[in-house]
Amino acid sequence: MDVKIIEQKQLVERYLFGRLSPPEAKFFEQVVRKSPELAERMGLPQALKRTMHLLDETNTEWRERAPPFWQQPWAVAGLAALALLFAALALSLWSGKSSLQSRYADLESKAAGGLLVAPTRSSTLNVAPGRGGAAPSYAIGSRSNPTMAEVRFDVSYVKTNLFKVVITRDDGTFWGRFENQVKDSNGNLRLAFNSGAFAAGSYDVSLQAVNLRGEGEPVGKLKISVAP
Repeated sequence: MDVKIIEQKQLVERYLFGRLSPPEAKFFEQVVRKSPELAERMGLPQALKRTMHLLDETNTEWRERAPPFWQQPWAVAGLAALALLFAALALSLWSGKSSLQSRYADLESKAAGGLLVAPTRSSTLNVAPGRGGAAPSYAIGSRSNPTMAEVRFDVSYVKTNLFKVVITRDDGTFWGRFENQVKDSNGNLRLAFNSGAFAAGSYDVSLQAVNLRGEGEPVGKLKISVAP
C-alpha cells in the first residue's frame, strides 16, 4: 500500500472520521506502524493538529478526562476501609448492647430476689469484749452460705444502759454504726447479723457507752470474722 493508494481511497480522512471498517482500520494501523515515515508523508500530524485546533476553538472536549475521585484506586480502597470500620463498629455496639442487656437482666433478677441471700441457718454467740488488752475474735458465718447470727455482747460490767456499736473492716474501712442500743436485764447488748451482708474478712467491733451529752466512750472491743 503506497501513498497514492491511500490518498485515492481517502484512508486518512476515513480513518480519522471512523468510517473505515474494522478490518480496514486494523490493516491501516499495521501499515503505519511498520512504516512510520508514511504518517509524515500522508500528513497525519498536520491533520491531527488542525482537527485538535478546531476542537479547541469550538470548546469541544477531546482530551481524555480523569476519572471522578470516587473511581480512583485510593478512593475505592478508602471507602472499603471505611465500610469495614463501620461494620466493626456496628458489631462492637451490638456486642456491647447485648452484654448490657444481659447484665441488666442479671441485676433485675437479683433485685427481684433481694440484694442479700437468705440465711440457711442461725446461731447465737455469747461474746465477752476485750477491755484494754487484745480483742477476742469470733466467727459469725460465711458469705456464700449465710448465717443469721445473734451476737450477745456482755456489757454487764458497765453501769450505763445506752450504747453505740461501731464496726469497721480490719483495713479501717467503715462498715456500719448502731446507735441507741440498750442492754437487756442480763447486761447484754443483742445484735443480729446476716453474714451474707459482709465481705469475707475480719472486722473490728467497738463498743461505746453513751453519756448524757451523747458522746461515746469506748468500753470494749472484739473482732468478728466472715468466711468466703
